[in-house]
Amino acid sequence: MKIVQVINNNTVISQDFQGKEIVVFGKGIGFNSKKGETVDESRIEKVFTLSKDIESEEFFQLMDEIPYDVVAFGLKAYEYILTCTSKTVNKRILIPLTDHIYTTLERRKKNIRFENELYWNIRYIYADEYHTAVDIVDMMSSDFNIEIDPKEAAFIALHIVNAEMDIDLKDTYKATDIIDISIKTVEEMFNVTLKEDINLARFMTHLQFFAKRMIRDVVTEEDNDDINKFINLKYANEYRCAEEIARRIKAKYNYSVDRNELTYLTIHIARLFR
Repeated sequence: MKIVQVINNNTVISQDFQGKEIVVFGKGIGFNSKKGETVDESRIEKVFTLSKDIESEEFFQLMDEIPYDVVAFGLKAYEYILTCTSKTVNKRILIPLTDHIYTTLERRKKNIRFENELYWNIRYIYADEYHTAVDIVDMMSSDFNIEIDPKEAAFIALHIVNAEMDIDLKDTYKATDIIDISIKTVEEMFNVTLKEDINLARFMTHLQFFAKRMIRDVVTEEDNDDINKFINLKYANEYRCAEEIARRIKAKYNYSVDRNELTYLTIHIARLFR
């Protein structure tokens, strides 16, 4: 394995057996090394393949600006996330996740704490991602021998959701709010507190895709008037609830919900009470 480029003392670029560019990490692996020399395989700790989703220049800048142990932990966290979900996780998460881990550690050293207004929403809406994030926070506390506020898990959970939904982090906050609006509207109009079960899980999944379509301005297929009218009549209360959700989203974000979306939303609301 030959060195193609030395990034810093702990990172070099090489190629795998198929000729693909790989990033090789290891304490001192780049120290006094030069292009064309053989990689000291005894120092290799991690090997990472860059994808088209990651800007290599931005990635290498991260390598220069952030201590090696934090970068190594970012890779460890990323690999752990992959073991915890069956969803596709965009590799692009590595840069913002590692950067967030670094700033979290720096803030903790200075005893600076941030409040996350969506903390409880994130715990509820993205329960699986939150539990994964809690594990990562525990790993951080152990690996860096520093107590990390457990509520940091909410911020990390949003990075995971962002990578799963493949949208910008600011849009992940927006999607979370749209989901929260939808849930609160259902609970308010039907005077219930939704309990965790398979129907709520399906509803939450639908709301995630629903919010993503709103943000990306995706129009559903052509109207099917007969089906829309049938659902409107059969589930009149649920349809009114869907209309109220649409009204509140429109008022806050100026997103329009088309008739097909209203119908799908109505069906999922009705399933909550089967």
